[in-house]
Amino acid sequence: MGRAAFPLAVTATPAEVGTAPILLRGDPAGAFRQAAELGCAGVEIHVREAADVDARAIRRLMADYRLEVPTLGTGMAATVDGLSFAHAEAEVRRRAVERVCGHVELAAELGSAVTIGSVSGRLGVMDEAERARRRQAALEALAAVCARAGRLGVTVLLEPLNRYECDYLNTLAEARRAAEEIGAGNLRLLADTFHMNIEERDLAASFRAAAERLGHVHLADSNRQAPGRGHLDVAAVLRVLEEIGYRGFISFEVFPIPDAVTAVREGIRTIQRAAGEDMLAEKGK
Repeated sequence: MGRAAFPLAVTATPAEVGTAPILLRGDPAGAFRQAAELGCAGVEIHVREAADVDARAIRRLMADYRLEVPTLGTGMAATVDGLSFAHAEAEVRRRAVERVCGHVELAAELGSAVTIGSVSGRLGVMDEAERARRRQAALEALAAVCARAGRLGVTVLLEPLNRYECDYLNTLAEARRAAEEIGAGNLRLLADTFHMNIEERDLAASFRAAAERLGHVHLADSNRQAPGRGHLDVAAVLRVLEEIGYRGFISFEVFPIPDAVTAVREGIRTIQRAAGEDMLAEKGK
């Protein structure tokens, strides 16, 4: 049985982001050109706020290079500006919702989804009653974003993060429960194998349990470098994605080590090799 050909995407940003796990930096035109030359099908754009890019210019690049924008990253709202849905102050939560709704409006113009990762924030309190109140406030903020996105036909992707970056949405099961509490039909899950490698007991079982809600995958190795540069079992991940019938994008949200182009090429070679080895194993049975 041949393996499904998952469309591949690279991460890109026009912002100065230091050591963030984003590959292509600078002018979006250059990012789209490089993505096309590398054989990718999409560019996952990360922006601090929607005004950082011109929607019409991005649509032209999408048409010129025949590339999609599968999702928009919102993490810089948290990492740069300190905005989050779990913040203790209601005004900060309101500003976080307003900022992300700007991403939603841009996504509606581009036909993309919007990712909720770092902007989920941290509860950061030990009292269980207060943690419960803060979690509820965070989910209400996420629900407000989903409502705005729903009116515009935009999918929202909730990404669980590892314990060092978030303290209440760490596993796909926790994100799934939050999505069920909110009950928004346009809220799906983003699975990132870097975070999963830290938090999930069994990656394959977690993927299977989340199959119905899975909307996007970040394929990053255990060291957050390109697939093949750590100890992630890439072949096993591809097998379970095929098993559950996943047909969405696989995106490289990884550090540009040793450089962005080499990282993408190594990641693609690793996927091809893993798929090829699996096919050989199947034939040998």
